[in-house]
Amino acid sequence: MRMKNYAAVLPAAAGVAAISLLTACTGGGSSPSAGAKVSPAAKTTTSPAARAASTVTVTQQEASNWSGYVLSSSVTTETNFSSVSGSWIQPAANCGAGFPSNSAFWVGLGGYTGTHLEQTGTSADCSKSGQPVYSVWYELVPAAQVPVTMTVAPGDRLSARVAVSGQTVSISISDLTQNATFSKSLRMSSPTVSSAEWIAEAPSRCVSSSSQDCHVLSLADFGSITFTGASASAAGRTGPITSGLGPVTALTLEANPGFGRIFDTAADADATPGALAGNGSSFTVNWQPPEQSPAPPVIVIPSGPLYNSTLHAHN
Repeated sequence: MRMKNYAAVLPAAAGVAAISLLTACTGGGSSPSAGAKVSPAAKTTTSPAARAASTVTVTQQEASNWSGYVLSSSVTTETNFSSVSGSWIQPAANCGAGFPSNSAFWVGLGGYTGTHLEQTGTSADCSKSGQPVYSVWYELVPAAQVPVTMTVAPGDRLSARVAVSGQTVSISISDLTQNATFSKSLRMSSPTVSSAEWIAEAPSRCVSSSSQDCHVLSLADFGSITFTGASASAAGRTGPITSGLGPVTALTLEANPGFGRIFDTAADADATPGALAGNGSSFTVNWQPPEQSPAPPVIVIPSGPLYNSTLHAHN
C-alpha cells in the first residue's frame, strides 16, 4: 500500500510487495501501504509441497514489503476479481524510543499483477518517541491514501471489503468491537482487478510516484496477525483463498536493505505467513525480529515532496 503523503509517509501497497508491489511504492496502509504501489519481489520458488488445507498448490515467493496471501490470474487464464473481504484482530505495536517503524494490514484488489490497487485496512505504527499510533484508511493507488475517521485500538475486531464494478470502487471497513462502520463508493478510471490480496505490509516512503524513488520503512513489531473469513469473488463465484478462483501465492516479507533505499534506517524485520487453515479462509502472519541490533538512522533529506503510505509523520 503506497500512500501518497506529502512530507509524510504512505502505507501499503503497496503494498506493495517488493519489486512487483514496489511497482507503485500501500498499506498502506496499510498501508502498501501510500501514493505509489509496490509490486511482488523478484525471487519466486514454486513449492507443490506447500499446500493449503485443500489440495491447492501454493507458490512461495519473497517480497520486500508484503507478507500474506494472493489470488491472481493464471498464465493462461485471465481472472477479473469483483470483490475481496477478510477480518482480523488489530495488533498492538511494540514500540521503543528512537526507532520509528510502521506496519499496515489490509485487503485489496490489484497491485500484485497490475499497476493500480484498491485497498482498505488499518495501521500500527511507532513514533520516534516510542509511542504507538493506530489508524484506519483506504487507498486507490496511484491516488493518495485517505484516513478514515474511526478510532481503532489493539484487540479490536475488524472486517473489511473492497468491491469493483466497472469504474466504481466500493470500500467498507468495520470495527466490530467499537460498533463503527465506514463505507464509500468512489469512481476510478482504470481499477486493476487481476488479483486479490490479504496482506501485512511494511509501508514505503517515496520522493515521487516512481517505484525507483521508494524505500521500504522499518517494519513495526506487531507480533502476529490472523486473517479470518478470507474470501474473494470472480466470474460469479465466491469462495476462500483455496476455492480455485486462481493461483495461490504465499508472500514472505524478506527485508532487502539494497532495494530502493533513499537513506539508511534501523535494521529491518521480516514477516512470515503460516499455512492456510479454516478450509483455506484463514492464516497467521508472524513478525520476525531483525538479524542484527538496530542502529540509529542516518538520514539524508531529499528535496521535493514525499509520498508515503502512513499518511502522517511521526515525531
